[in-house]
Amino acid sequence: MHLTAVAADAVPSDIAEPGCAPAARDVPAIDLVALTVLAVNRLAPATLRSATYGKALKVVVSDELVGAIFRAALEQMGLHRSTDRLIEIVVKEERSGSEGTRSA
Repeated sequence: MHLTAVAADAVPSDIAEPGCAPAARDVPAIDLVALTVLAVNRLAPATLRSATYGKALKVVVSDELVGAIFRAALEQMGLHRSTDRLIEIVVKEERSGSEGTRSA
């Protein structure tokens, strides 16, 4: 089994522009356990179905941040498994009185 570790280097403070990095208070907190459970329950079955049948699928999530994380994960996984590019992440919007979805 091939594993790859990625380390992100911090930008040295002497070359970073003031205000270019978000402050900790600007980044919403995310429950990593809930995110992992959501990935296993939503992305894993979708990747299996797309790999098996070769058909496009949509995965609906309720939060734009989760959608962005899932899209980034699919982009990386798509480098090794082309059928992962068939999966589209859709953010479910809560509207007053009705529910809708927005493709992203």
